[in-house]
Amino acid sequence: MKTPEITRKLPPREGADVRDVGAWGVRNYHTTLEQRAMAGALMTRGYISMVVASTVMATAGLLLNSSAVVIGSMCVAPFMGPSRAVCIGVLFGNGRLLVGGILKQFIGLLVIGSCVSALITLVLRRMGIPNINITEEILLRAMPSLQEVVLSALIAISAGAAASLALISNPHTVERPWGQAIDAVIGVQVAISLIPPAAVIGIGWALGTPEHSWNAFYLLLLNVAALDIFGSVAILAISGVRRRHLDLEQHIRSIVEEILVAVPGFIAHGSTVDVTLLADHKACVDVGLRCRLGNTIEDSLADRLGTAIAAKAYCQTDVTVEIISILSHVRIRH
Repeated sequence: MKTPEITRKLPPREGADVRDVGAWGVRNYHTTLEQRAMAGALMTRGYISMVVASTVMATAGLLLNSSAVVIGSMCVAPFMGPSRAVCIGVLFGNGRLLVGGILKQFIGLLVIGSCVSALITLVLRRMGIPNINITEEILLRAMPSLQEVVLSALIAISAGAAASLALISNPHTVERPWGQAIDAVIGVQVAISLIPPAAVIGIGWALGTPEHSWNAFYLLLLNVAALDIFGSVAILAISGVRRRHLDLEQHIRSIVEEILVAVPGFIAHGSTVDVTLLADHKACVDVGLRCRLGNTIEDSLADRLGTAIAAKAYCQTDVTVEIISILSHVRIRH
């Protein structure tokens, strides 16, 4: 059962800093970025399984000297998440995200990817499979020329830039479920710079050519730095993504939640607080308030929320409160 909304609207202050481009005007934008980064830094069985699958494909493609199979391995390589965790960790000054993303990349590429590639190569040689040798596709990552190194770095930078542009060029995709489909597409571009060199490291050790492994390792380090820092971080930093905006969203949300707890009949589960930043000191706040049927909500609640936000967060806000009355029954069994 829904009751009419309670709203508090304020006219824009004269000379207020109101922006209409970039990430402004997107609901919970910076909070969503942080949540995606946290998910990207989390080590899961699905991530490990996808790394193994992509490594098997990459190793087979490299040994077959088939660029088509190598490209296919990039389509399933799951390195978009940890790369984004590193990027957001740097921008938001979150050491946990930064370290988590780096470790996830390290474990995926070197501990899992290179080791699986080495194991596959050793098993194939022990089985007597012919022509398990260094191919042109392997040499492309194992003995890169200066031209190939420079172009590989440019590819990694552009892939990182594309990953960040997906978040900033049309920022509303962040708040929509289908927005993550774009990540899957861009993840293929990210994998171009990562999975083949990681597989070559293992192949080189298995074939007794450690110089190839070391060259591929250096190329991989260059690509990771170009992808995570020079590509991803640079674009979001230029676009104005800052830690202070995340702090403002979280501060506003905590102020609202502190007041809602004292509302008669308040039900925390299912209640929502959405914050949309319009500028550094201007925002819209949409509250979905679930409460038990029969409790009276003060008409001045939205105004009280706006006043508290202005006093504690120094932010001018338009507040809308949607009250949802719930008729519930709880049966407890002992």
